[in-house]
Order: sequence, then C-alpha cells, then structure tokens
Amino acid sequence: MDHIWDHRDIYEYDRKLKDGMPPLIISVAITGGAAGKEVNPNLPETPEEQAKSVLEAYQAGASAVHIHARDPLKGYAYSSVNPAHYLEINRRVRALCPDIIINNTTGAGAGNLTAEERMRSLDAGPEVASLNCGPIILKGTLPRRKAPLTGRDEPMNLDGFIIPVTVSEIELFAKTMTERNVKPEMEVYNPQQFNFVNILIEQKMIRPPYWFSLIFSNASGGIGVSSHPRNIVNMIDALPKESIFQCIGVGPTQLFVNTMSIISGGHVRVGMEDSVLYGRGKLLESNAQAVERIVRLAKELGREVATPAVARKMLGISETPSQY
Repeated sequence: MDHIWDHRDIYEYDRKLKDGMPPLIISVAITGGAAGKEVNPNLPETPEEQAKSVLEAYQAGASAVHIHARDPLKGYAYSSVNPAHYLEINRRVRALCPDIIINNTTGAGAGNLTAEERMRSLDAGPEVASLNCGPIILKGTLPRRKAPLTGRDEPMNLDGFIIPVTVSEIELFAKTMTERNVKPEMEVYNPQQFNFVNILIEQKMIRPPYWFSLIFSNASGGIGVSSHPRNIVNMIDALPKESIFQCIGVGPTQLFVNTMSIISGGHVRVGMEDSVLYGRGKLLESNAQAVERIVRLAKELGREVATPAVARKMLGISETPSQY
C-alpha cells in the first residue's frame, strides 16, 4: 500500500516528495481528561458541547475524533469511565458526522483505576481506542473552577498523578480491542515503549497496519519526550514495519510537532486536549480553529487532506461507520 512505507528510506522519501505524500489524516482531541473550562472557556465538556465541537472540526477537515467523556455528577470537572457517558457522546457525534472515525480513550483518570475500569469505554462501541504503551506521569496545576463552573473548588495539583499500566495490562488492552474489532491507537511517549509494542506484534495481538500516536512536549516536565527535531526523527525511525503514525504536540509545541509530522509523511492530532492555546498567550476559540490551521498548512506543503472514507481505508477500519 502506497501510504505505508519505510520513513527511514531517504530515496523513498524523495519519491514521495516527487509523486506526492499520502493524504493527511487529521484527528481532533476535543476535550481531554484533565483541563477544562477553567483554563479555556471554549473547551467542550458536556455531551452537547462535545458533539457540536466535533461537527465544527469535521466540517473543517478532521476525519477522526478522540473522545474523553466527563462525569456529569462531578460537574464535568473529571473524566468518566462510565460507558453510558461515552455512548451518549458517540451517538450524538454519529448523528451529526455520518462517517467520522470515533475513537474512545482508555486512558481516563489517574490513580488506582483497574485496567478493566479503563476499558469500559470499549462497551460504547468505538471504532478506534487509545492504548497507552507505558505509564504516564503528570505535572502541573489546574486552577480552581469558578462559578458558574462546578466540580472543583480548589486548585488541583497534578504533580505525582500517574496513569499506570503494566506490560500484562498492555497485552490485555490489545487482546480485548482486537477481539472486539476495535483498532488500537498505540500511544508511545518514549522509545523504550516500542519494546512493549514489539511484544504485541510478535504475539499477534494486534494487526497491521499498526496505528501509532507519538507524543511530544517541552523539556520542562511535560508528558512525552522533548519536541526537539532529533527526538521526533528518532521516534519515527523506531516505528515497526507496516506502521502509520501521527505526532501529537502537547502544550506550546503542538504546531511545531504537527508541522514536523506533515513534512515527515506522518499525520497529525490537534485539539484542546493537547493544547488550549492557538499561539503564545492566545486561547483557541474552537477545536475547528486548530483543524483549519492544519488544513491551510497541509495545502501549502502539498498534502491532500484525507476524507473519513480515505482515512478508514488507510487505517484498515471498516468502510461502514459504526452505528449507535
């Protein structure tokens, strides 16, 4: 398949520049599981807000959405693992966006949630689901939620918050997703985690093409490795054969990382889960605004934007969209 190739091969890269890179898959992570309206009032929290935000991003050019449901009993300030909350969002999104690829997180929350609790979002029938390929250590402080927001009256210190995962749990996630015909989106935060991915491949727990998210941030303690170009290239070079990847830049690195991914032949994820800013000191007005910028950039760099139908073929996902 022309969209799957060895990104380390400089001659193949030259051919792609000459003949055209594969269409660009744009994913949008609309909400996330931590920050909320207390950091950007435009961030969608409720199911209605999330569905509306997805529609806007879909119309702007996004072919996939990554969803974190929020807990209404906690004022939408915290993540939910209740499949009913995911199902409501999935239904609303599908009603508005007939063919967008729906991706539910399995990385909700932090602390002592079991793997089985994290996988409850799979009961909502996503087409894709995130699979953390190693533990995530969080850092920073969220401000308190001022009225009319509810759910958290005090600042929330994220230092020491960990989203844990063991090798056996990674295997359980992969096996369960494959059995349910859910495409794993393997989130890799550092090169060492490819060791765990290779175990999944060797044991045939996942099927090609392998779909990766490579996570980058700043060097001051964010999740993922530093966004230095050398690190981005090294992570891409470590990909297994038959892989497709998107790069995710967390915080102020988002646009830089997205650009590196586009010119490297990869794909991108944008949205308020990863950064609530459009630029230095400027809040995103909507998730669609982030998508629109990538569409403009892709056009300038000669990358066609993939439709949901094209993205489905590239990722090996059913051409028939899920129904709820």
